[in-house]
Amino acid sequence: MTGGAEHKLIDAIFRGLRGTFLEGRLILGGSSALFAFPTHTLPYTEDLDFYISEELVVDRGADIVRLLEAQGYRRQPETPTFDAPGYPSFDLVGYSSTVRSDHLSPPGPLQVMVFGDLGVILEFPGTVTSDATGRAALSAAGFAAVKLMTVRVEKGAKDKLQAILVVSERSGDALFRGTLSRVLARFGDETCRDVLADAQMAFLALKRDPTFQDHGAERYALFLEGLEAGYAALIEIVKESLDG
Repeated sequence: MTGGAEHKLIDAIFRGLRGTFLEGRLILGGSSALFAFPTHTLPYTEDLDFYISEELVVDRGADIVRLLEAQGYRRQPETPTFDAPGYPSFDLVGYSSTVRSDHLSPPGPLQVMVFGDLGVILEFPGTVTSDATGRAALSAAGFAAVKLMTVRVEKGAKDKLQAILVVSERSGDALFRGTLSRVLARFGDETCRDVLADAQMAFLALKRDPTFQDHGAERYALFLEGLEAGYAALIEIVKESLDG
């Protein structure tokens, strides 16, 4: 995957955190995770997301802000958003190992939005990759699970279409399919059916309307063949989740 400014920022962040208490504790996530594994799916994103545990934010919020600012990233006041001249901005997004609801972390030197589903997904083996340099990012299966579980009005179709395209690319990978199926199964049968219905809605909306407009998702109309195959594969994966 290529993406000049984004790749440079990712490299700079992980390089700067090497040897610090944040090494390996920021996880490249959201659409940004498409920069972390081989894929032809385009992120169409202008900023980056890094996942961080709520527990770490509560314990060391001031230290996190100081460390990132020392690396040259300016925090936008009272937000978890950081930027630097010549780079895209990036956001810190929270997950919790104990709380499964969406909420704001407690007030403090740093406050983040915490998403309950993230904690369920990230604790499952195979959803995060890491290497000896301290880089951590969503795996392809982790990315697909996060995007399929994400519910939002703006860019909601984009999330589902990205997931379907990654499923299309990895449909023949037994490890990918097994990991995604087992992660989805953790959310229960009703949620699995809702996930498939939401994906179907996004896919059919794009397929039926060549002028489809959804905050960048319309550009995925160029990949209808892959979306067709990916949605068919997703039906099978969700069925495996329900049967399991």
